[in-house]
Formats: sequence, structure tokens, C-alpha cells
Amino acid sequence: MALFAVIGLDHPPDSMALREEYRAEHRSYVRGNDDMTRLAGALFNTAGNQCGTLTIFEADNAEQVWEWYRAEPFYRNKVYKDFTILEWRAALNLIEKTNGWVTNYPRGRDSEM
Repeated sequence: MALFAVIGLDHPPDSMALREEYRAEHRSYVRGNDDMTRLAGALFNTAGNQCGTLTIFEADNAEQVWEWYRAEPFYRNKVYKDFTILEWRAALNLIEKTNGWVTNYPRGRDSEM
């Protein structure tokens, strides 16, 4: 198994309208299909708007990650302008273990991430 970094960057300055349109479907998909996900979070621009996503997957190969994303609502609906999947090898890890979904993720209109 290898680690893969996925970086999706929105259409400048952000894709907030598209994100809102597909956010509930995205969250449902991510929560129901998180067996390969090891770390995930939003990227924010200086205006405080989400402008991308960074996710670390553990998979046999990049094709497994691509397969996951081909069904992911933000990817399918072109939220991202630029999208990359690269093998990633950790060199330093000082992040506190959470044992799953973090509870301090900023809440929007939805009560759950």
C-alpha cells in the first residue's frame, strides 16, 4: 500500500456556488466511502472561502484513487479547475491523532460535516 496526495484547486477565486450545490451529496459520498482516506481537509483563500481540497489516501495504486474520484460529486460536477493525484511519502508527522472525523470542523448550513 502507498500513500497518495490529492490536491483539487477550485476555479479562481473559488467555486463556492458549485460547492454549495453539491455539498450534501459530497459529504454523504465521502462519509460512506472513507476506507482509503487517511487525512482530508479544505483549503481556504485569503478571503476565507474554501478554494480547494487536500486529501491523503492509502491505496494499492493511483488508479484506485482515480476510481474513487470518478464517482465523487465535486469532481464529477467540475468544482475543481486543477486536480492532481501524486504518490506521497511522509517525512514528518506532528499532527495529533483524532481517531477519525474531527469535531472542530467548521459547520455550515449542515449540522454534520
